[in-house]
Amino acid sequence: MQLKFLIIGIDVFLEKRKTRIHVGYLKKENEQFVFIYNDHYLRAQNIIPLGPEFPLTKKQFKSKSLFASFKDRIPSKENPAYSEYCQAMKIDPMEDNPLVLLSTIGKRGPSSFVFEPIYERLFTIQDVLDFRKLLKFTTREFAHIFEISQASLNALERKRSSGKDLLKRLEIFVRFPTVALYFLIINGGILSFNKWQNAATVLKKIKSFNIFQYNHLNR
Repeated sequence: MQLKFLIIGIDVFLEKRKTRIHVGYLKKENEQFVFIYNDHYLRAQNIIPLGPEFPLTKKQFKSKSLFASFKDRIPSKENPAYSEYCQAMKIDPMEDNPLVLLSTIGKRGPSSFVFEPIYERLFTIQDVLDFRKLLKFTTREFAHIFEISQASLNALERKRSSGKDLLKRLEIFVRFPTVALYFLIINGGILSFNKWQNAATVLKKIKSFNIFQYNHLNR
């Protein structure tokens, strides 16, 4: 399955000997870089600021340009080894997105702060509805097989509820058809033989496809 991951931010962690502490996150909003400290981090003991421009007396910071403490973590393109750094992290040497650079070649530095990517979650209620229709399941059948509440599913599909936690669960079935097939096998007794066979065939067909490009299978 081909999944595309779009980096939309950076999670900052303070790495200790055996654990990591979440420090805060960096995102770009309205053409500005925004860094926000984690509330728990600010209340913790023996903490250190991310950089001189991030005093612990303040929670949120904004800048039109990338903050110096982050910019300093990105190697200069003039560095003779720059292309090798990029190759090692499997990114294009011409990549200029600072969020991508920070989460790859700028991930680690001389300090104990570590940068990890924040990925965009491109999964919606419509994806759930398309998946259910692709399998030709009623809401009752879908809820039974995937062990969720039919009432919650109905509320989700009718957009009466954001269903954030339910979406997270259903995303696993939609993105990984082999998992959905497992639940079909153990809970599929509610289906007629033909409907079960059709669903199993569909799930096997889409195992190696981009999950957001399989609507054509139902045409």
